[in-house]
Amino acid sequence: MSEDAAPHDQPSFDVPSIEEMSAYLPQFKFEKLAACGGMGAVYKAYQDSLERRVAVKILPPKFSAEQGFSDRFKVEARAMAKLNHTNIVGVYDFGITPGGHLYLVMEWIEGRSLHDLIHKTNLPLRKATNLAIQLCEALSFAHEHGIIHRDIKPGNIMVNDADHVKVADFGLARPTNEAEEENPMGTPDYAAPEICGGNVVDHRVDIFAVGVVLYEMLTGRVPETPRRPVTLYAKVSSRWDEIIAKAIHPDPNKRYQDAGEFRAYINAAMKQESGVPLPDSVDQRPKGAPQKKAAAMTQQQQMVLTFVFVGVVLVALAAMIFWPTSRKGSSSSANTSNTEATPEEVSAVIDKLEQNDAELARLMNSFTQDWETSGASKSPAIAEKLRSSLLAATKAKAKDRAEAARRAEIVAAALTKLSGAPSLKALKAAAAN
Repeated sequence: MSEDAAPHDQPSFDVPSIEEMSAYLPQFKFEKLAACGGMGAVYKAYQDSLERRVAVKILPPKFSAEQGFSDRFKVEARAMAKLNHTNIVGVYDFGITPGGHLYLVMEWIEGRSLHDLIHKTNLPLRKATNLAIQLCEALSFAHEHGIIHRDIKPGNIMVNDADHVKVADFGLARPTNEAEEENPMGTPDYAAPEICGGNVVDHRVDIFAVGVVLYEMLTGRVPETPRRPVTLYAKVSSRWDEIIAKAIHPDPNKRYQDAGEFRAYINAAMKQESGVPLPDSVDQRPKGAPQKKAAAMTQQQQMVLTFVFVGVVLVALAAMIFWPTSRKGSSSSANTSNTEATPEEVSAVIDKLEQNDAELARLMNSFTQDWETSGASKSPAIAEKLRSSLLAATKAKAKDRAEAARRAEIVAAALTKLSGAPSLKALKAAAAN
């Protein structure tokens, strides 16, 4: 599922057939060999007992023969099974087959690897940064739970049709308090210098790898030595070179120190690239005029401003959820009701926002990150500009959703008048009659 089988990456062991795997693990109905490579093979299977499709990954028998590796594999499998995050492939079970293969049973993801998206499709900047942000969110969660991945690369990142990221193959992951003084592993193009040097590593090796992946998404290639600017290959701002340069700095202490910080800078750069004014990029002073230092806020003023900001955000989010799609008898999506959400409705929306509307939750979280990184809590001017950006973004999203709902209503009404096979051409012809 997460490995890209390539002609030059042949399996280093005899890969069991579908029939052999069915005999080894009869609790699964094996459907096909999904991928294979030097580090193992992945099968698509169906688990009758829970009525779900799963991915079963096996490792070469030589690994189970190494007691140290086998013991570590069990520790890692148990740790991964506890990582429940929307952007991380779930691990359901593990064990060893009668044929001596260590195996993992994982969530089956319908989609493509990021490797395929980069090298077989055109990856727009907005999509690339959205995927990078989700990748940072997954790693931030894993790092908070004491797990580093250590082999982040496009082949280990799955993306479904809704552009939802699932980080897979934590098979090289291990607890962050365990040293890497021997047998460093990973993929050279994405490995931080400290891994290649066999030194003790921490979560910042994942940040380095994400920096390489971001460069590859923007340029279609991994960085060379010396690294060439992103702007040489893509029509983007030079700010992306600055972000990537910090992420892949040879000195871990000079990189972003956590995935959340990296995510915030990617998000801010994307907003600037899209023309959304951010506090630290807006300067209204006349040319040559001295910079006016903002007066320091009292603690009471900061608290009031924070409560006002949060209140505005809650009302905006509630309005987006409960805004009617159209008024009775209206033919325009612009004619929407101004009815305000009740406090109970606001509370219900916020409580279930992440489960029911991941896109909206990410929008809110992105502005939270901007608030923290821009110093808005210490500057009324920055806070006001950030608040204006948030309101503009939420209003634009509300308008987009209202228009989409109106389009759906029109198509649904047209379908009731259609007697033949549905198609856009047939709907248009029926509407004209």
